[in-house]
Amino acid sequence: MNIILKALKPFSLCTSIFLPLTLLPPISATDAASARLAIQSMEFQHIPAGTFQMGADLDPSYITNERGIFIQDELPSRRVTLGYDFAMATTEVTNQAFELYKAEQHELRGKAHGISEGNQEAVVFVNWFDAMDYCAWLSFHDPVYDYRLPTEAEWEYAFRAGTTTPYYDGKTGDIYEMNPFAENGNPQNVLTEWAVTTSNRTTNGLAWTKISDVDLTVGQGEPNPWGLHDLMGNVQEWCLDWYGPYDASDTTNPVGYIHGESKVVRGGAHHNYIQTFRSANRISSNRSTAHAMLGFRVVRVPKGQTLPQPHLELEPPVWRKNVSPSPFAWTKDSADPTFEITSIYDIESDYDSPQKAAEFLIPLYTHNHSPAITWTENGDLLMNWFSGDSEKGQELTVLGARGRRLPDGSVQWDREISEFYKEADRNVHGAHLWNNAVRLENGFDEPFTLYHLNGVSTDGRWSRLAMVFRTSIDNGATWTEPSVVKQAFDAFHLDNNRNIPQGNSFTMNDGTLISNSDGGIEGWTGASINVSNNGGRTWKVQTLQNGPPGIHVAGVELNNGNLLLFSRDKGEMFGTMPRSISPDKGASFEISASPFPGITNVQRSALLRLRYSDPSLDPEGLDRLPILHVSFADDGIAGLDANGEPATIFGSFAALSWDEGETWPLVRVLSDVRSGEEIWHAAPWNERIVLDATHGQPKSYWDATQTPDGLVYLSDGRLVYSFNLAWILNQ
Repeated sequence: MNIILKALKPFSLCTSIFLPLTLLPPISATDAASARLAIQSMEFQHIPAGTFQMGADLDPSYITNERGIFIQDELPSRRVTLGYDFAMATTEVTNQAFELYKAEQHELRGKAHGISEGNQEAVVFVNWFDAMDYCAWLSFHDPVYDYRLPTEAEWEYAFRAGTTTPYYDGKTGDIYEMNPFAENGNPQNVLTEWAVTTSNRTTNGLAWTKISDVDLTVGQGEPNPWGLHDLMGNVQEWCLDWYGPYDASDTTNPVGYIHGESKVVRGGAHHNYIQTFRSANRISSNRSTAHAMLGFRVVRVPKGQTLPQPHLELEPPVWRKNVSPSPFAWTKDSADPTFEITSIYDIESDYDSPQKAAEFLIPLYTHNHSPAITWTENGDLLMNWFSGDSEKGQELTVLGARGRRLPDGSVQWDREISEFYKEADRNVHGAHLWNNAVRLENGFDEPFTLYHLNGVSTDGRWSRLAMVFRTSIDNGATWTEPSVVKQAFDAFHLDNNRNIPQGNSFTMNDGTLISNSDGGIEGWTGASINVSNNGGRTWKVQTLQNGPPGIHVAGVELNNGNLLLFSRDKGEMFGTMPRSISPDKGASFEISASPFPGITNVQRSALLRLRYSDPSLDPEGLDRLPILHVSFADDGIAGLDANGEPATIFGSFAALSWDEGETWPLVRVLSDVRSGEEIWHAAPWNERIVLDATHGQPKSYWDATQTPDGLVYLSDGRLVYSFNLAWILNQ
C-alpha cells in the first residue's frame, strides 16, 4: 500500500508525494507499544463493496432558488461503484488516541473555549499532514492492516449506508424543517436558520455567532444504519482526495485529482450550518489548516490492498491558461494624457427576486467586492476579488481575471471570469495580490514573483479567520501550495473576526513585504500591519496595539523609510480621514488629521507611489515622483472638474502630493466626462452610477497598481480605470 506523506518543504507545488511505508524511520519499542494501544482503542465496522448514487440529492427547487448556491459542487450526481471491501472506524480519532502518537497535542485541548478537553472527545486542531502521518504510524506498527484517510467516495458511501436522502435517517422534505438534531435539543449548537444574508442586508447575527464549549465525546449519538457514529456531528473529517469538480466518467473506485489546492473535508461540525450535515455536502481545506471544527477518522484495509493512482487533471481557470512566459518590453511614461474605463464583466441584479439564483453566472455572483490588482513580468494585469450572494455565506469565493498584454501594448481582459482561490463551504474573505518588482529594482537576486495572501474561515461565516500565503514565479500560471501563515497570524482560526487582508499591500525598498489587515491579534479590532523580511517565508504582526484608527488601511513608503497611511474611521476621530505615520513599519504611529473627508461604508481609498511616472512632470522641475491618493468626497471637496476648472467635486477624486504627503495641491475628479454624463454599473452590487464633469464613482473598495509604462490601473472589482500622471495633471 502507498501512503501520501507530508511534503518535505514549505510552499511546495500542489502535488502529492507517494512513498512506501518502509521508508519511515525506525521507531522505538515504547513508540510501538503506544501505536498498539491506539489501534486497540478503535473499533471498526466492515463496509462491503457496492454501488450508490453520489452527489446532490435534493428536490430540484433547491437548485433553482437562492439556497442552491451551496450544492453547485455536488453535481453531476452519478452512480459510483466501490469494488472492494474496507473497514471504517466507528468514531473519530480521540484526543487520547492521537496523543499516543503526538504527545504535544495535549497542549491544544480546550484551546477554543474549552472545546475537546476530554480523553474521549474527538481530537481537533489536526492538519491533513498530521492526520496522514498518524495513519502511517499506525500502519508501520500493525503487521496485518494498513490505515489511511477515507476517500471522498468511501466517506459518502459509508455515510449514506444504503439511503438516498439528504440525511441518513431516510426522511425527505425541507432540510431545515427535518433537522435531525431538533429532537435532542441541538446540543452541538447547529445553526438551522437559512444562513445566506442576501446582499448583506439582513445579518441577524449569524455571521458572528460565537462558538462555545460543546461535548465532542465520540459515539454518544445513535449510529447510522451501518453502525458508524458522528458522521453527522461532532467535527468535520479529512479525506484523502484533492478537492475538485465531479467528473461524470469517474465512477469506479474514484480517488479524485492528481493535484490541487485543498483537500476534501466531509461531515457537519458543531456550530455549523445544517445544510453542511447532508450526505452529499462537500467542504475543502488547504492541507495546513487546523481548527476546532476539524478532526478525522481512519479507514483500515488488509496489507497490500491499494487504491488506484489518481488520474484526473484539474482544468486550470481561464486566467491561468495561455500565459506568455516572455518578459514584456515596457515603454516609458507618456507626456500625453490617457484615460479609459473598462467593465470586465456584465451582470445586473434584482434583489427583490426570490428566484435570483437562477440568474447567477456561478461562480460570478451578484456581490463583487474588495479587489486586489497587480502587474506581471509578461505585461499582463492580474486581479482578484471576492464574489458571493453576500459577504457572509458559504458560497463566497475569490474570483480572478487576467488583462492580457497585446502586441500593440494595449490590454484585453478575459471575458470569462473564473475562480482565483476557493475552499469549499468556507468564507475566503479578503485577499492581497502584489509583486516583488521593488525588491528586484533594489538588487534582490530572485525571480519575478507574485504574492497572494488570503483570509480563510472555518466555515461559511465571516469569522474565525486565518490567512494563507502562496507565490508564483511564472506570471501566475502556476502557484505554490497555499499554506496557513502561522508565524504572525491566528493560525488556529479562533475568534478573530477581522483577520482579513484588507486595504493594500506593497513592497518596501529594503525588501520588506507589507500587508495591511483588519485586526490580526487577539483583542485588537482596528487595523494592523503585518511584515515579512524574507520574501513571505515568515511573517510577523507588527502592530500590537494602537494602530491606525478605523479599518481598511491604504499605505505607501515615504522616501525616508517611514510609512504613510490613510484609514477609514467615518470621520470619528478628527472629522476628516485619519493620517498615520509609522517610523518602524507599523509598530508605532503618529496620528493626525488629513485634509481629506472621512470615508464610510463601501468605501476604501487607494494610496500609491507613482514610481514609473515621467519625473519631468514635476511642476517645480525637481524631478520628484508624486504620491497618488484616490478617495471619496460624499459632500464635496474643492478641486478640479473634468475640464480642469476649479469646482466642488463629488465622489471619487485623485489627489497628488509632491512633498511626501505633507501637502496635496492637486485634487481632481476621477472622471473624464467633459459634458453630459456616462452611465456605468459598478461593484460591489452592480449598481448604476453616473459620472459627469463634477461627479466620480461614489462607492468602491479601490485598489491600484502602476505598470512600468506609467499607467495607473485602478479597480473596484468590476470597473478598471487606467490613466497616467499627465491625465491627472490635466495636461
